[in-house]
Amino acid sequence: MRHSLRYKMGLALGGGAARGMAHVGVLRVFHREQIPIDLIAGTSMGAIIGAAYAAFRDPDTLEQQVRNVLTSEEFKKNRLSFLKETKEQRGGVLFSVTNLIRKGIFFGVSNLRPSFLSAEHFADSLEAIVPEVEMDALGVPFGAVALDIESGNEVLIRSGNLRRAVAASSAIPGILPPVQTNDKTLIDGGWVDKIPVLPAFLMGADAVIAVDICADLEDTREFTRGVDIMLRANAIKDATLVAFQRRMADVVVSPAVGDVHWADFGAFERCIKAGEEAAEAILPRVRELMRHERLLSIVRPGSGRRLADLHLQTAGHEIKII
Repeated sequence: MRHSLRYKMGLALGGGAARGMAHVGVLRVFHREQIPIDLIAGTSMGAIIGAAYAAFRDPDTLEQQVRNVLTSEEFKKNRLSFLKETKEQRGGVLFSVTNLIRKGIFFGVSNLRPSFLSAEHFADSLEAIVPEVEMDALGVPFGAVALDIESGNEVLIRSGNLRRAVAASSAIPGILPPVQTNDKTLIDGGWVDKIPVLPAFLMGADAVIAVDICADLEDTREFTRGVDIMLRANAIKDATLVAFQRRMADVVVSPAVGDVHWADFGAFERCIKAGEEAAEAILPRVRELMRHERLLSIVRPGSGRRLADLHLQTAGHEIKII
């Protein structure tokens, strides 16, 4: 029996808010070099960029839409400036929220409204980037990763309204309100899946290219306060999860954006360029993977064996598909 020589290449786009602009650069290079992307799984900002690309399949259109949003007066009116730290205080989402709690800002706003940022402003920004379409109509199969805070399950959204799926995947807890869908209360998928490699395999990929835009784990010795210890422990937990998920991918693209603050959207030019440079550097490895998968497709009927192996590695971690 002869098997098809065509394999499925999956792309896993990780979360990282402003650092996610690097995804635009990676997609531009892959598009230019005709690297086949058969499906995309995205978390948080990776879901936003991945969804837009899956809909338009044009990196120029994607970049222009993102640029229009980030340079607009409406976007500048949001509260992200409150969440940015100086270089000496740089940290993740938890770091930002903790600082705001210390100042009484986050506590006060959270008692008056369901989220720190305006849900309306976020919806307007999302509308300008992600089209109003059903996920079944996309040119490239796409899945958005979210976390159901009621059940604690990781959720892979494969159907329904594209914008709603992306909104759920990027609903940073405390910063943006949860999204109610399919009787589930969904928040940012990055709290359980930083780089959605396993979801990409679940979608049918034979091989997965992962794009890691997570923050650097900075070296610090200031453990004199309880809050410093808590933040350091959380950062180590995140770094451990990222390292584990990177090992599941066939190729990892690592744009040099780890030192960019997650709320610094003014650095989008630098992030896009870093994505391009990282993708260009990894092209020989990607092409080697393509040749390898082409040969394997002769003797391997699909990704089932690989997926079974991954389930063993993840101790049977279950992902709900909706």
